[in-house]
Amino acid sequence: MSDDTPGYSEMECHDDVPDSSLPDVEDALRFAAGQNSQANERKRNGRAGSFVSIAIAVSLVFACVILLVAGNRPASSSRENEDSAISGRNLQNIHGICSGEATPCDNVYSPTMCTNVGSTTAVCDAVSTSCQATCARASLSGFESPCQCRQESCVGFNCDYQFSCVGGTPSCQEFADPVVCALTHGCRWVTGSGASLPEEPENAPLSETHFRGRAEHVKSYLIEQGISSEEDLSNTGTPQQMAMNYIITGTSGPGLGRPYIIEVPDGDLTTQSGYDFVTRYVLSVLFYALNGQRWVFFLNFLTPTPVCEWFSQLQYADLKTEHRGVVCDFNTSEVTQLLLNQNNLQGNLPTELALITSLATIDLDTNLVNGPIPDSFQDLTNLESFFSSKNRMNGTLPSWINVWKKLRNINWSSNLFSGTIPANMGNLEELTGIALDNNLLTGSFDGLFDTSNATGLKKLEQFYAENNRFTGTLGENFLKDLANLTYLDISDNRFSGQVPVHLFELPSLLVMDLHDNEFDLLPSEFPSNDHLEFLALHKSSYNSQSIPSSISNLEALRHLDLSQNGFTGMMPESLGTLTDLRYLFLAQNDFTPGDIPQWVLGLSTLAELSLKSTNRTGTIPDNLGNELQGLVLLDLDDNNLGGEIPLSLGLLRNLNVLLLNRNNFTGELPDTFSNLVDLRLLYIEANAELEGDLGALFCENPRFAINPVIIADCNLCYSSDCCTQCCENGEACNTGYHVPDLDPMWQLGYNRVFFTFQREDYFIKQNYEDGEEASTARLPPG
Repeated sequence: MSDDTPGYSEMECHDDVPDSSLPDVEDALRFAAGQNSQANERKRNGRAGSFVSIAIAVSLVFACVILLVAGNRPASSSRENEDSAISGRNLQNIHGICSGEATPCDNVYSPTMCTNVGSTTAVCDAVSTSCQATCARASLSGFESPCQCRQESCVGFNCDYQFSCVGGTPSCQEFADPVVCALTHGCRWVTGSGASLPEEPENAPLSETHFRGRAEHVKSYLIEQGISSEEDLSNTGTPQQMAMNYIITGTSGPGLGRPYIIEVPDGDLTTQSGYDFVTRYVLSVLFYALNGQRWVFFLNFLTPTPVCEWFSQLQYADLKTEHRGVVCDFNTSEVTQLLLNQNNLQGNLPTELALITSLATIDLDTNLVNGPIPDSFQDLTNLESFFSSKNRMNGTLPSWINVWKKLRNINWSSNLFSGTIPANMGNLEELTGIALDNNLLTGSFDGLFDTSNATGLKKLEQFYAENNRFTGTLGENFLKDLANLTYLDISDNRFSGQVPVHLFELPSLLVMDLHDNEFDLLPSEFPSNDHLEFLALHKSSYNSQSIPSSISNLEALRHLDLSQNGFTGMMPESLGTLTDLRYLFLAQNDFTPGDIPQWVLGLSTLAELSLKSTNRTGTIPDNLGNELQGLVLLDLDDNNLGGEIPLSLGLLRNLNVLLLNRNNFTGELPDTFSNLVDLRLLYIEANAELEGDLGALFCENPRFAINPVIIADCNLCYSSDCCTQCCENGEACNTGYHVPDLDPMWQLGYNRVFFTFQREDYFIKQNYEDGEEASTARLPPG
């Protein structure tokens, strides 16, 4: 939603919990103002603007610009219980707060709270700094009510009135909030002169009799309409009981502003009054069930406003904005979206949420939500998108998922779901995105996504099922003939058999990630394909099989990883025709011994090249550094290369990782290495006849802002403590393969973010400067 959206005077971003205990000062403290605003659906980055991007939170730190209407936000992030409402707060200089110079009223919610602190002079900041008032426990000298400043109305209540308790109970001035007194002891409204009013103002506190009657009425309605069970409503501390009390009193605690009383409807949920009442109750249950008191952003929940105003419009340091909270339909005022992502939600989803049948989008991404998907959710027949990635949800996937006939996007990745995928998921006709990766799911795909039988999937664009425990083979009709399928990732499972050739015929597929499975056979002939950009087949079992030369038919490839597979034969020369390659990993295959192929030098766009453990012999081509100047990673470890290291490697100014270890290099270290100022890792040990001084080249070189990690033979480290580790007598003391392996993640756009070795060494992110990675994964559209 843009800055000029009607009803939005300012965009706000908060780095702590918006404090629900602030008095209700209209047009001042609402975190996102506006009556019946039409909230735009949260947009997610994507190809042609149609995809939703998950906020992958490598970090959950928000850099925010905080635009508050009046003053600074409090540092505290959670609301306290009623009995400790003023403890530890510093709400100075915020609308509606009594403040003064070092007075006890600095830490109170509202001027009424000053009556509990003691006599002091305070400034009522909400209306006018000239509005002076004396707060006193024993008297209300100068006041017509505890919240009134003489000159103008102040905070939270209509200050033309004060409350006097009847029946011999204490005066309401003894309480932190007159409303609490009114609800618990019974109060009557009087004017400042003591004359009784003929009628109570709107949303006035209830008499004791009225209060008790309302409590019984609310509870009976919730039980009779099947909203919540009597047990849940009766047990102290349940989300249902706390939400019911909120509905009864119209406030969630003392000092929290004027009450918002909504009448108990005569009709059921099909009436407008029934829908409004139940929706307010259900969202209150959700708040308490998911530990709303500790949310990062309070999102205006439980404020005395219609539920369509329970949201915040967040603005970040880069001036981007994001709508969080409730979204309503502009015309019907029905709740259509719940956007609660990245908000420290904790607990189980309440079954009552299914009563808001108008919901089309639920976004709970990146929280701490537990438990299964409630069976009651099958009543959400208008649901289109359900995002709950990066939580702790468990149980099995709902067997009734096919009742969500409008469902377009599922993102349940990075949870603890187990069991098998329901067979009827393939019948969902509107599905465009499925993300079930990083769970504990089992079973095979045999017939599961067989497009010859499934009635749905025709619109599917993204399928993510990596890092589970799936087994079996992929059938001849697995995801076949899906014209829109763009991203396919089933890596890190236990699939076996042949990689189906028809997957390479999908007309829109950009990314195919099948790595770390048990596939043992590639297609004998790759079909012509001018759109597939990312192919990861590493860590499988293609032992004693040669790489088909027809792999060059995949002419648009930019990322090709065939490492750690046991391939034999020659490195196919046809790979040299893939001139768009930026990432080529052929490491740890048993190729026929030979030199570094000349065709490699023609791949001028390469950023990462790994020929580790591929039986390379001869020397490094003298012009390698001239031809491949964009390299960020060069891995020639564990070969039989010899001769002198060419001076041209000093031209690789973008190089982060250089692995020349476990070879037979001779002569002096090139002095051009002093130009490799971005180098972060150098392995050069186990080259017994290599000479030179690494200290002079790197650690004593003032051009290096950060010294690289260096493992080398000790004779190269003699003049300084430059080497992280040195190896005696040319021995390989740095054991292990140290494959700089890319475990591609769709959440990160299949881009390199850090280098990971077997010892879990992490290095800085390398941003390629000549354009965005082509194989950028997107989330399902929202």
